[in-house]
Amino acid sequence: MRFIVTRLVVLLLGMATTLVYAAEPINERRALFNYQILCQGCHVGDGRGGKGVPNMKGLVGQFLKISKGREYLVRVPGSANSALNSRELAELLNWMIPFFGKDSAPKEFKPYTEQEVQILRENPLMEVVEYRAKLMKEILLLEP
Repeated sequence: MRFIVTRLVVLLLGMATTLVYAAEPINERRALFNYQILCQGCHVGDGRGGKGVPNMKGLVGQFLKISKGREYLVRVPGSANSALNSRELAELLNWMIPFFGKDSAPKEFKPYTEQEVQILRENPLMEVVEYRAKLMKEILLLEP
C-alpha cells in the first residue's frame, strides 16, 4: 500500500511533548484524555501494558524504524477500530510516540497525518501477535 507522507516539523518545548504537524499543534489534554478512555484499560497509565498486552514504555518508537512497523501502529485493532476519527487517531499516535517511546522514537520521526491514518486503518490486522513478532525480528536485525 502506497501513501505520501508529508514532511512535518516536530517541536519539543521544554519537558512537554507538544508536537506540531500541518501547522496545527497537538492538543495534549485531548490526546491524554483519549488515551485514558480508549487505551489505558489495556496499556495502563504509563504505557507498560499488562497481561498479554505489549509494553509501549520506552519501546513504541522502535516500530518506526521500518515502514511496516509504522503501519502496524495504525493497523492494530485498537487503533484501526477505534471510535476516534482519523485526525484524532493521528493526534493520539503523534502524542503517544514521544510521550511513551522516549528515546526509542527516531529523531527524524515524521508525525502521522490524518490522510495516512485513514488509508492504513482501512486494512486492520487480524493476526496481531504473530505479525508483531515478525516485525520485532526485522527491527532487531537492524541493530548494530
